[in-house]
Amino acid sequence: MERTKIIKKILWVLIVVMVFLIVAFLLGIILGGIKSSFEAEKPENGTVAPEAQTERPAETETPSPEITESPTEYISPTPEETATPEPITFKDVNLAVVGDVVIYSSMWESAKKYGGGEYDFSEITKYIKDMASAADLAVFNYEGNCAGAEAGYSHYPTFNAPDNIITTMSSSGFDVSLFANNHTYDKGHNGFMRTQQIMKNNGLRTYGTRMSQNGKSYGIYEVNGIKIGILNYTYESGPDEYDNDPSAKFLNGNRLDSADVELVDSFNYARMNDFYVGVGSRISEMKADGADFIIFFIHWGEEYKENANGTQKTIAKNLCNLGVNALIGMHPHVVQPAETFVSDNGANRMICYYSLGNFASAQNRTTFQSKPDYAWLTENEIMANLTLRKYSTGEALVVKAQYEPLWSHRHSMEGRVVTNIVPLNKALVNEETMTAYGLKESSFGVDHAKTAKEYIDGQMAAGIEAFNAGVVLPHEGS
Repeated sequence: MERTKIIKKILWVLIVVMVFLIVAFLLGIILGGIKSSFEAEKPENGTVAPEAQTERPAETETPSPEITESPTEYISPTPEETATPEPITFKDVNLAVVGDVVIYSSMWESAKKYGGGEYDFSEITKYIKDMASAADLAVFNYEGNCAGAEAGYSHYPTFNAPDNIITTMSSSGFDVSLFANNHTYDKGHNGFMRTQQIMKNNGLRTYGTRMSQNGKSYGIYEVNGIKIGILNYTYESGPDEYDNDPSAKFLNGNRLDSADVELVDSFNYARMNDFYVGVGSRISEMKADGADFIIFFIHWGEEYKENANGTQKTIAKNLCNLGVNALIGMHPHVVQPAETFVSDNGANRMICYYSLGNFASAQNRTTFQSKPDYAWLTENEIMANLTLRKYSTGEALVVKAQYEPLWSHRHSMEGRVVTNIVPLNKALVNEETMTAYGLKESSFGVDHAKTAKEYIDGQMAAGIEAFNAGVVLPHEGS
């Protein structure tokens, strides 16, 4: 009996345990479903959960319209455009300058025979006219007057030549005739005025002088879009007692009429401060008018001296300080070396050709037999060549200086004296070129031409090379 009770108790315990396990199992299934439902409704991380909605009776609920979302097209952002810098460009102007044109009687007599009664000076320039014509701006200095036949043709000490010498220079490719020199007033007021008119009639621009107070003796010559400011001054020469009298002016000992004093640009060595003040004012005016370069032509120095003197060097330095880019001298009638100047503030670098020598003249070793020390030097001359460059960024500078050795070949032919200006680099290449440039038309032509080239190179090469070596281009590869 007792045993039966124990067995019943054990069975009840097993039944309770089994019921407990079944209930636990069913609770696990129910709780797992609830958890899954909760996880499905839980908002994703980083998003905001929608507010819980209160259940409303079905009859009061307003159905929401069905919204169909179209897929959004992906548009990539447009990158900011980087501006392409404008390419830096430049323009060049080639400037060619020769020295003094001084016409003697033997030259106009030969020209008249050659022209059959008309004055034809074309033999003088026939070998160099292609060089002058090729330049963007070609310049020469005319020493003397074209006062007309009625004033009487004459040479040293007062020069008056036939008008056709100006016609020849113009037709040979020259654009500018400088006219401020010691022989400007050789035939007085009439010769001074008429010469300028002849130059105008032949299409030449004239600097250093003017015909009235209303005109300008200086100015800007524009070529290839580059503006070149040009000045031309000569030294004064007269009695010492007038040195401090600005109302009086003498050239070659000739006193200018009072009305003409202001029509010639000149300087007196006794009043140089006045000169610098006047030049500085003109340079400022031209730069305000847009001048990219200032080219200064000056009649100065000592005749027949192979080197510049101290006064010339002082003047050159002061003009460099005033902003002159190139200084080109005439008057000594022989070739003097070139030199580079830098302004005191370091902002300006200037090339100076002290003297180009003659261009067309009767001076040579035959006509100067009494002066053998320097007579042959008067045959030697150069054409100065400068490359002026302006960049699209505004910078402007002389990027290259050169010189062309020339020689005045004066020889007899057909009963007259012929004058040919010979470009030596072209003429001395070989036998054929020596013949083509007329060097064999005289017994001395070849030898004297070779001597002239050797001398000119000795005078000029070092100074020109020094300037070019110091040129600093503002933009690489230009």
